[in-house]
Amino acid sequence: MSVSVCIVTYNSMKYLPYFLDSVLAQTYWSESGQSPDVFVVDNASGDKTVNTIRESFPTVHLLRNINNIGLARAWNQAIKTTGGDYILIMNPDLILADNFLSILVKELDTDKNLAAAGGKLYRLDFESEGGFLVSPLKTNILDSCGLTTFKNRRFIDRGAGEIDRGQYEAKEEVFGISGACLLLRRSALEKIKFGDEYFDENFFMYQEDIDLAWRLRLAGYSAVYVPLAKGWHHRRARSGQNSHLATINYRRSKEKLVNFHSYKNHLILLFKNELSANFWRHAPQIICYELKKFVYVLIFEVGHFFSSWGFILNNWKNIRQRRGVNMRLKTVRAEEIRQWFK
Repeated sequence: MSVSVCIVTYNSMKYLPYFLDSVLAQTYWSESGQSPDVFVVDNASGDKTVNTIRESFPTVHLLRNINNIGLARAWNQAIKTTGGDYILIMNPDLILADNFLSILVKELDTDKNLAAAGGKLYRLDFESEGGFLVSPLKTNILDSCGLTTFKNRRFIDRGAGEIDRGQYEAKEEVFGISGACLLLRRSALEKIKFGDEYFDENFFMYQEDIDLAWRLRLAGYSAVYVPLAKGWHHRRARSGQNSHLATINYRRSKEKLVNFHSYKNHLILLFKNELSANFWRHAPQIICYELKKFVYVLIFEVGHFFSSWGFILNNWKNIRQRRGVNMRLKTVRAEEIRQWFK
């Protein structure tokens, strides 16, 4: 099976040397007899990202967008342009262990029902020098061990912020894999796409990975977390806030555009993928959680409130069509999905 690596950059120059070196150094390329197939879509970076790739990494395929078209749409561009049977979706702020890709490919080769595989991601710290990040510090603080979700439909990165004490050493099935770094089966993506969109472009950025994981679950596919595959991620947007106060403080520290897409996308996520039987089973938890968000956004982010609901109402026909596709492709019972909501 062949693998294509798809990356979206936006003002990512500082990460490129360590990041692309680790991608090109994957043992999978020599073991499989393949040349590295790496495709970068740049979303109108204002720094020297494009020049750095062209000058220092000439074997990397590059597409430069004139405008920032969003993460979901850019990933779709990369997937449609490449031809690998498997697709490694990556953020440009990662360093991978040399055997990362080999380990995950073996998992997808072994189980045809697997649509996604991911490894154990740790937090990565850097120092900055001359516009580049130098002296990478590979910490033992976990960043993501797969996606997990709760009955109120809150999604987090499993293990995020925890010190690795061996608590996630077992290979196991998970709800889904973080979009920071995941290996996907192309045939599964082809089955669940809407038109020519693999990732839902209504999301622009944030939670598009959760949406993809949920859609794959509805279609009967599974995802696996493999701790032997290790990577280090310089995550700027933290997940897994463990208290309401911490969540509020974190949200108030984020950019306004990020909060708008976060709220809007969460609503679209539920509209598209929630099964009525599961909604009514968990209605108290869902309604309570949504009311808290509703009140908070209405009071502290009133502009986002009206913008989000305005977007949804203006695109309601399109969102309903996407839900219709998800429901027609559904091959699992409600209880098979419900088991993942803790």
